[in-house]
Amino acid sequence: MKIAKPVVAFIVLTFLGPFSMLAFPKTAVAQNSNVGFDIALDHVALSVPDIGQSEAWYQEMFGFKEVRRSVEPDGMRTALIQRGDVRIELFQVPGAAPLPQSRRNPSEDFRTHGVKHFAFRVKDVRAALAELQSKGVKVVFELHDYPGAAFAFVSDNAGNAVELIQYKIPLQ
Repeated sequence: MKIAKPVVAFIVLTFLGPFSMLAFPKTAVAQNSNVGFDIALDHVALSVPDIGQSEAWYQEMFGFKEVRRSVEPDGMRTALIQRGDVRIELFQVPGAAPLPQSRRNPSEDFRTHGVKHFAFRVKDVRAALAELQSKGVKVVFELHDYPGAAFAFVSDNAGNAVELIQYKIPLQ
């Protein structure tokens, strides 16, 4: 199922701008006079079927390194991986349900409430896609190129949607 280009552009410019801080984190100053504190994005958390495979995938595909790893008494395993200021917390929970097929397609996933994906800001989305594809990464939403931004989605080894976005004009 395809989403109309104006809808995609609206989604990117309206909803994904705040998440672009993942690659270049900055403290966000409160824009509402009713809020008296600043925020910065800390990490993204992913539930995965095999923490070792997911950690290896993010290391190979994006250059992440392990920061810490633990096993809880209930068998849940966690790992925190990091590249620069970008951190991902991986969880492996015994008996967890697999990612539904509809969550693997960014166009369909918007039909289910909840977090949809996370995005890495890149300087050259075409070069990043080419490198990832040469490593066997699956593109799940082809490159869309607009005057202000170009983006595409890839699937990680567990089926999670990861957006690659290149902004062509400075964000406010």
